[in-house]
Amino acid sequence: MAVRDRDLEGRGLIPPYGPTRGTLQSLQLLRRTTPPRIDSDFLRVSKIAPGNEYKVVGALRFLGLIDDEGRPTDSSRLLKTKGPTYTLALQDIVRNAYSGVFHKLKLKELTRDGIYNYFVTEGGLGAEMATKATRFLIRLCRLAEIEITPDAAQPSPRAKRRTRSQRQIYHQPQAESATGDNGQMILSPFPFVLALTPEMAQMNVDQLTDLFRKLRTALEQSLTS
Repeated sequence: MAVRDRDLEGRGLIPPYGPTRGTLQSLQLLRRTTPPRIDSDFLRVSKIAPGNEYKVVGALRFLGLIDDEGRPTDSSRLLKTKGPTYTLALQDIVRNAYSGVFHKLKLKELTRDGIYNYFVTEGGLGAEMATKATRFLIRLCRLAEIEITPDAAQPSPRAKRRTRSQRQIYHQPQAESATGDNGQMILSPFPFVLALTPEMAQMNVDQLTDLFRKLRTALEQSLTS
């Protein structure tokens, strides 16, 4: 008889992938109280994750906060602490539950994409489930103040086009410059490159005319010297 995903989730054998809000609510519940047993019926009465109670039960088992019978474990009692003690306890809970992730990935690889790829390649999750499991783990890491490295930002195609248009470069392979004594035109032996800068773009016609006159005079002097 095949084991259903729902059965695996209820037994905490699949990395939690939601509902995130309901699971976080159950953590707060464990901070306030110590129920003798946490199961779907208990969560239903507590109005936590209606219709998805079994997923929350599975998440708590995956995190090691309840045993197979739904009884709170010793780790769950650490959630009642405060301050740095609580933060460190939650960090240990998350790292122990996701030991494969934290052992496999280095800090620079501990990104959203890195975690997603781990769930797909190592955990055998499908794309949709891996996406939700990644989102769930990142929320837990933020709650536990575990550092997650941001993914490298890629510039959008529109930004690339805008950057290119703001920096137009004009090439003149051989610029006419000066006239020699024999009346023949002297050509520049090197390419002349003129870059349109933001400062030039703000010049009026008279200023540009004066600038180009100075450039021509300087070029003529350099070629006839």
